[in-house]
Parts: sequence; C-alpha cells; structure tokens
Amino acid sequence: MKSIKVQPLTQEAFAPYGKVLTIDGIEPAGGNPASHFWYPQVTVVDAPTSINLMPIFPRPFTVQNFEAHDHTDENLIPMDGPVIVTVAKAGELSEDNVAAFLVPQGCGVSIHAKVWHFVPFPLGRKTMCSVIFANGTSSNDIYFKDLPEVLSLEL
Repeated sequence: MKSIKVQPLTQEAFAPYGKVLTIDGIEPAGGNPASHFWYPQVTVVDAPTSINLMPIFPRPFTVQNFEAHDHTDENLIPMDGPVIVTVAKAGELSEDNVAAFLVPQGCGVSIHAKVWHFVPFPLGRKTMCSVIFANGTSSNDIYFKDLPEVLSLEL
C-alpha cells in the first residue's frame, strides 16, 4: 500500500488546491483591542450560502474515496481539534496527485471547485467541523470517484 506523508499546512503548499483560512500574517481591519480584532472577508461565498456542521469520527488513516464540486468552493473549518484533509488536483483523479495536510484547530481551508477531497480525519477523537458553501452543493453539485488502490496516510 502506497503512503502519503501528511504535510504542515502553508499557503504555498496548499495553493494548488485552494486557500488557507488563517489570520497569520494579516493585519486586522478593525475591532477593539480590549475585546477583539476583525478580519473581514477572509473568503467570500458569492451565492446563497449554507453553514453545515459535520462531526467526524476516528477511523484508519487510509483514503480511497473522493468527491468534487464543479461550481463550488468548499470551506472547511475544524472547530474543536486538528484534522487531516486529503486533496487531489482537479482533473483526472490519480494517486500521484493526492496530498494530505494537517489543518490545526483555529485555521481552515477553502478548497477550490473541481479539486478532489473527502471527509477529513480527526486526530484521536470525534471532532466538529463547519462546512460552508453555496446552498444546495451537497445535493446538486457533487460527484464521487474512488482511487483504484487504498492509500495510507503517514503522520
């Protein structure tokens, strides 16, 4: 079984798949230092939008199943723990195009339309994720494909 090394999440490494949602390196656009800072429009969903909650459960670090959306970016934010996100470049799904990233709690990813991805992997315990995308994506802009062989993820 081929292994994929889980990479640290950086803007540069994740750029072929989407955008990292973080405030690292960004100046706040407002707020009150006594209570908060404000970082508006870190990403924008230009459609009627749904905010979805997805508790994910521990399972073996193996991947074979993927999904993609033709017209919709998917924004995934782990709420109470880190997760591993697997992605593959848009186009023909191939094990040679698969990458895995460790997404820390407090960050997120915006996965571009047409990029292959699937349910993230929590680290050791159930973890709640927020999934934000155009309303109706999970019923009218989704398709699935499996790799011919199972890949394992290596921390």
